[in-house]
Amino acid sequence: MKTKITTCIVVALMLLSGVSQAQKRNRSDRMQKTTANLTDAQKEELKAAKLEYAKATLDVRNELNELKAHQKTLMSAEKLDEKKVFENIDNMTALKKQLMKERINMRLATSGLLGADQQMYRNMRGDRFNMNGQQMNKGDKRAFAEKGNQECMSDGQNQKMRRDTRGDSSKMRGQQMKSSKGQMNKENRRALANKGKQRGINALDLSVDQQKQMKTIRLDSRKATQNLREEMQELRLKQKHLLNDEAPNKNEIYANIDQISKVQNQLAKERVLNQKEIRKVLDKDQLVIFLSKSHKMGENRRSRM
Repeated sequence: MKTKITTCIVVALMLLSGVSQAQKRNRSDRMQKTTANLTDAQKEELKAAKLEYAKATLDVRNELNELKAHQKTLMSAEKLDEKKVFENIDNMTALKKQLMKERINMRLATSGLLGADQQMYRNMRGDRFNMNGQQMNKGDKRAFAEKGNQECMSDGQNQKMRRDTRGDSSKMRGQQMKSSKGQMNKENRRALANKGKQRGINALDLSVDQQKQMKTIRLDSRKATQNLREEMQELRLKQKHLLNDEAPNKNEIYANIDQISKVQNQLAKERVLNQKEIRKVLDKDQLVIFLSKSHKMGENRRSRM
């Protein structure tokens, strides 16, 4: 009797799994049909728009990279010059805001090129889609590069088949990588971040008293930035809704970008104040180790924002 029940359960689970997989394939097929309908004219116009965006923002990006490098220098100084650091943050904030607005200009300028289904997919996936209307991932980039290299060769049927096969394989690998990354939720990312922080703390070889002080500083920083972080989440959600509107209002989008930029600036300065408090707890040797690792921690934190 138990064997029969177990068998029934296994069969039921297999059927449910099969149905789930079939539903996922159907959704994938529908999305593929939606995203692969760009005409040659659309591809050329989108390519031209992205090129214009790249040209318009090249100098700004270069200047921003220089300011980021200068920020590392300022933050690694033995004596922190808060005034200079804050001034540099203000300059970086202005450039980041300029880049955000240029990106919005490109998006709004190209919205009229897309059909309703294409625009829906863009709203779901953002601006990072390739000339076929699909989101560009590492696999797609490899496939695109391989395809470009192969086009320089003979156009024989066998070579074309091999080229298509490699392109499909690379695309599938890229989609699998993207899928696996998507499974990592906020809790997992937070756990990994905390693990990295713990390794950094262990490297400092803190005393019990120092650990207590560091914990207090960390909690105070979380409390001080709680409202700002919540406001940032609300502003980003609002930005998404504004962009996905049937008739996006550029002035409203710009005003929201101004608010996002303002909050980003405040959060960046709060991180500096937090580090300033941490410095007070450490001795000279610990400070050297902390400064050597703080750049990496800062970069990881900014990449998650």
